[in-house]
Amino acid sequence: MSNNTSDHLPAAPSDLTPDWLGAKLGHKIQSLENTRNIWGTGSKLFYTITYADATAETNRPEHVCIKGVFDPAMIAAQPWTVSLAQREADFFSKIAPALSGTVLFPRGWWAGTSATQGIVIMDDLTTSGCTFAPEVTSYPVALVLNGVEQLASLHARYWGQSEADHPWIWNNYDPAIKFMCGSWDDVVRQPGRHQLLAYLMDGARCNEALDRYFAERNPRFRTLLHGDTHMGNVYFAPDRRVGFLDWSAVHFGSCFHDVVYHMTAMLSVTDRRAHEMEILDRYLETLQRLGGPRFDRGDPEVMVEYRRSFMTNVIWLVCPDGLQSKERVAALCVRAVAAFDDHGVVDVILGQEKPGA
Repeated sequence: MSNNTSDHLPAAPSDLTPDWLGAKLGHKIQSLENTRNIWGTGSKLFYTITYADATAETNRPEHVCIKGVFDPAMIAAQPWTVSLAQREADFFSKIAPALSGTVLFPRGWWAGTSATQGIVIMDDLTTSGCTFAPEVTSYPVALVLNGVEQLASLHARYWGQSEADHPWIWNNYDPAIKFMCGSWDDVVRQPGRHQLLAYLMDGARCNEALDRYFAERNPRFRTLLHGDTHMGNVYFAPDRRVGFLDWSAVHFGSCFHDVVYHMTAMLSVTDRRAHEMEILDRYLETLQRLGGPRFDRGDPEVMVEYRRSFMTNVIWLVCPDGLQSKERVAALCVRAVAAFDDHGVVDVILGQEKPGA
């Protein structure tokens, strides 16, 4: 798969022409049929391709998903979405080749960035029998166990590395979350939002905890993260393996970020409470087996960092309208609040001694 950093990339669906796509795929295209679109922080436009020649060439796609930022209103309201599109394009060109066969994600055919855009041309997974999570549901523990095994594979490959090793992977995740949490007090009091526990209504204290969570992550657990492992970013292969979509939040951070965010979103509160230590153990065992370090729950630093990492669920408490459906936000807010309360997340973070104190 090739990457081409360009001064200009299509900014609107009308710019996705047969000539443009054909140049990126290396084949002359006779026509494109836009079959459906999914609009969001990164819009996904689906096409069926008719090639100009009828050869038996197999190494070219007939059904593609073209992902980028094609909504000017979204860019105006959430300008950081461009950096997410650029990051995902960089993932497919710079990271994905090293992960092929170890982590399940869509096949990419081309990816490129410009100063104002990031575009990925990837397989349309619906044409190969893959399925996707509905807006609101919960899943069996077995699927989450497979999910954390996939994450352990990613984490083991990049364990202990940082932005110093990969300067282009600057942390675009923390600023985006802090931007959304800046209006905490207003958002959580909007009509129709899930009623939070009293201590979670205190925006100043929760933002202090968020700042300290980001600033004080234990470097023992640093690795490359998917960063956004909720149910909306997973799919299920025909063999029922869990694959991960939306690699726009890739960054370096604490490994438990991916693990707890995934399990909180995917499981009912009852199942998460009953099985989370089993899931954590499976993750740690797989991490070691695949070449990562050996950790276990007997290490106090493991459990402190694990509990602190539930702070990553904060997005569901303050998620702006339009980023996710109201149904998903409401359901995952319930799961996030339960996890916050079960693990005393805010108190754990604020109760730690500040570095250098």
